[in-house]
Amino acid sequence: MTRVASDDTHAHVVRKRPAWTTRPGGRAPRARCTRSSLVLGVLVLAAVVSTRWVRLNVSPSVPLGFYLLEPLVPPLQRGTLVLLPAPTRIRPWWPWPYPALLKPVAAVAGEEVCSVAGELVVQGAAYGPVFVEVHGKPLPHLEGCQIVPEGAVFLASTQPRSLDSRYFGPVPTAQLRATARPVLTWR
Repeated sequence: MTRVASDDTHAHVVRKRPAWTTRPGGRAPRARCTRSSLVLGVLVLAAVVSTRWVRLNVSPSVPLGFYLLEPLVPPLQRGTLVLLPAPTRIRPWWPWPYPALLKPVAAVAGEEVCSVAGELVVQGAAYGPVFVEVHGKPLPHLEGCQIVPEGAVFLASTQPRSLDSRYFGPVPTAQLRATARPVLTWR
């Protein structure tokens, strides 16, 4: 018997997968899209899409989802969703990496807003509690009643832990960046 020269010096070695990389029966595992991978993908997409035209809301103040941003057209009405930069007064309590807030207009110029017995009341409608501290840190907050000044709006949500005008006061309309219209929301 003669030996034949071969270029492949490892032809006699059978490659096997290590036992920990196979499923029973010797099959290789299939790639799975786990829920965390899907969430990560959505967050990356949101970071890319959160531009001047579309915003992903992850704050509980308004329904979670995608919002189309449109130019601000005065006069603003109650219930209009607006985008504004996070006021410096509340940045220590703002947990999100996004520097902007998406909030509904609760009161416009000339309307009364009150903090009564730890509750926010806007034009007679209850908007939930007004907290005075968070994790032991005092929180700036509305005390008593005030009339929203001309050229400003009061932003508030009925969600219990909304970080809104009850903590940073009325917002001049010149500071608002855009109005927002829901495109795809969930909760």
